[in-house]
Amino acid sequence: MINKNISIQINGEPFNCSEPLSLQFLLNYLDFNSERIAIEINSTLLPERLFHSTYINDQDKVEIITIVGGG
Repeated sequence: MINKNISIQINGEPFNCSEPLSLQFLLNYLDFNSERIAIEINSTLLPERLFHSTYINDQDKVEIITIVGGG
């Protein structure tokens, strides 16, 4: 079996993994609360309902935007 490393960028920082990851798995791994974020993959805003079924591919650029309430 060939093990292909996947290289992506998360908020402009390099991130490597040894297998494809679902976006939801990545968010859990990075300890993000998926209810308070917006995600762009390659400049496309992704609806929360697709987090479980979307997989990160080699060379993807992921932007995780944290939504902060205030007053």
